[in-house]
Amino acid sequence: MRRFVLALVLAMPLAPVFAQAADTASTAVPAPAPASDADIDRLLKAMDMQSMMDDMLKQTTTAQQVMVEEAFGKDASDADRERMHDILEKTNAITLRHMSWTALEPVMRKVYTQVFSKREVEAMIAFYSTPEGASMLKKMPQAMTLSMQEIQPIVRDTMAEVKAMIDAETSAPKSKRPRP
Repeated sequence: MRRFVLALVLAMPLAPVFAQAADTASTAVPAPAPASDADIDRLLKAMDMQSMMDDMLKQTTTAQQVMVEEAFGKDASDADRERMHDILEKTNAITLRHMSWTALEPVMRKVYTQVFSKREVEAMIAFYSTPEGASMLKKMPQAMTLSMQEIQPIVRDTMAEVKAMIDAETSAPKSKRPRP
């Protein structure tokens, strides 16, 4: 029951997405021309996607290391620091294996092909080929890292509140459950 409630709570934000997809599917508009593999190649090159993904991965790894040091660094013994360093190296290796450009490129190609039309891909190529577009792309890893840092406390507090509500709902007798 607890898992069902948790799954239901976590799925609630997705309801508008599914409703929008159903609405979109019911409209009879001719499908735009799909982007070809060559179009996607040009877009990924214009976006310098591999470098951008590599930079985001490096910044994520650095942020993870800083968080661990902040959480455990002050009170940690040398032995504990050594152990945390070893654990971080192992988690970084796992992250690199799953989040490297080599691992994510097929996913990105599939997503961009499914989501964007040929015309949209061409427009993105044109924009990212400008100095402004190139500048935005160079700043994107930093923007993503800062966004994650700012959102992390919100997510942590939200999950704590959701967990407390689920614990209260599943541990209280059915007749005494609090109503929202």
